[in-house]
Amino acid sequence: MSVLDIQFVGLALLMFFSMEIIARLMHKYVMHGFMWSVHEDHHKERQAELEKNDLFGLLFAGVAILLLAEGILNHDLYYLSLAIGMTMYGAAYFVVHDMIIHDRHLHLRSWGMRHRPFRDLILVHDVHHAEGEGNWGFLFVIKGVDKVPKVKS
Repeated sequence: MSVLDIQFVGLALLMFFSMEIIARLMHKYVMHGFMWSVHEDHHKERQAELEKNDLFGLLFAGVAILLLAEGILNHDLYYLSLAIGMTMYGAAYFVVHDMIIHDRHLHLRSWGMRHRPFRDLILVHDVHHAEGEGNWGFLFVIKGVDKVPKVKS
């Protein structure tokens, strides 16, 4: 693997982790702000297979597609790396947030509750849904930022 290859892999990974920061900010200031009317169905007790809130995922997918097209059409590995990182985040979000945390589609919440990293994420996200604020993240629990509930063993 050349130094250039490592650079592009690193850029894709940087984009992946940066998406959590972008998603947290969007969640707090946009989804719970002026776009609440699109996000509010996500806060109902039962999530549907399709929600208005899924439009946010489509928005990010559209950006990733534009980056991918730019990278392919102009042979630009920087855009391609950003598109790959963003797409990896979107795929992880779909599996972790939708299928594990919210039990949508493949209904993996009970599986997630048996595995500590996912259980912690589920519990932290449940606090957000119970309180309607705080715990703005989707894929990562950040101790000191997110309110982590005490669990009886």
